[in-house]
Amino acid sequence: MTSRFRSATPPPGQACQCAHLPKEPRPKSLMESLLVAKMEQVTLGQGASKPPLIRTDSVDSNSSVGSGNSLGAGDICRCDDCLLGIADLYAQPVEERKKKSSGWRKLRNIVQWTPFFQTYKKHRYPWVQLAGHQGNFKAGPDQGTILKKLCVKEEKCFQVLMKDVLRPYVPEYKGLVASDDGECEYIQLQDLLGDFVSPCVMDCKIGVRTYLEEELAKAKEKPKLRKDMYEKMCQIDESAPTDEEHKLKGVTKPRYMVWRETISSTATLGFRIEGIRNSDGTSSKDFKTTKSKEQIMAAFQSFTEGFPHVVPKYIQRLKAIKATLGQSTFFETHEVIGSSLLFVHDRYNANVWLIDFAKTIHLPADVTISHNSKWKVGNHEDGYLIGINNLIKIFMAVLENQPICVSPPLNLEEPSIAPTPKEKLENT
Repeated sequence: MTSRFRSATPPPGQACQCAHLPKEPRPKSLMESLLVAKMEQVTLGQGASKPPLIRTDSVDSNSSVGSGNSLGAGDICRCDDCLLGIADLYAQPVEERKKKSSGWRKLRNIVQWTPFFQTYKKHRYPWVQLAGHQGNFKAGPDQGTILKKLCVKEEKCFQVLMKDVLRPYVPEYKGLVASDDGECEYIQLQDLLGDFVSPCVMDCKIGVRTYLEEELAKAKEKPKLRKDMYEKMCQIDESAPTDEEHKLKGVTKPRYMVWRETISSTATLGFRIEGIRNSDGTSSKDFKTTKSKEQIMAAFQSFTEGFPHVVPKYIQRLKAIKATLGQSTFFETHEVIGSSLLFVHDRYNANVWLIDFAKTIHLPADVTISHNSKWKVGNHEDGYLIGINNLIKIFMAVLENQPICVSPPLNLEEPSIAPTPKEKLENT
């Protein structure tokens, strides 16, 4: 099938005839017409202060700035290869073209963001952000690391945790990394998904509240009606606002903060599910009203379905975490708020880590907490152990309800029959 548009691309095996351009005009191909028009438009838009368009060889891997010496300023090769070699860099100043791309600029482009799921393009494994503000994470400069936007409180916690008995149960802290422009700093952490293949991931927020007492006190100082929080409340439960709040179409932040904890399992079980990602890549964060033990158990069963080996490993790891918390100086001296447990498994492995310490603060010198009591304003209790204990109980229930597959051996021997007392006497 022939086209009425004549291609200017040289036949295979023949070099481009850039040095012997035809002197007499000939009809332009479609590719020529489109690209030459684009080039002329860019040239006109650059003005006298910008350099004119010059030729770049598509086979030349070096900078194209120095490749225009073989042709005059007004000469342009019309073959498709040369036309396609003219890049968008002609619209940039020469200084920008000469400047090499920094490692940080390359790093910023490694991560592709999608709703609470990011893919680390440089390597072949995915890593996940199921909760928190999007944009807080970047791929790390080294394989097996990630960067999290610096929070001074969290960075101090990691420094202490690296010397605490809890160190094996948190991501390894590898120091601070600054962006090339110096505007941002990041905590460099171990990528907890690095050793997994197509992992299933679950983020559970631990504790009976996810806000600090000082946050609640500050919100109460100058309470303002918040329309956005009223709308969020109505989206979840239309009957949640009072008649007065419906009339004003607003709720205060303290009211919303306390209400938010009561609609999930946070206030009753000491933890809530923030998000789940399955091995097939599907994710869900629709757990705002997952409150009862039955609902939680169903979510855990769905999360571990097809991976019967992981539930016992999760139980074992949770019990080890609980025992270590009892020996931890860090845990004894800190109010742990807004922290999560990250559950990760694949076909071969399963593990749990403590993550997120941005709201974890050192307790006042005169305050001691059990981490296992109900919270009242002023007592600083976080209910962390309440969450751990309920997680263990619910996973134990999941294990008890797991179907047990018993494969009989291929060759069954006849069961031996024990001799009767009479037969024993006769044989003696």
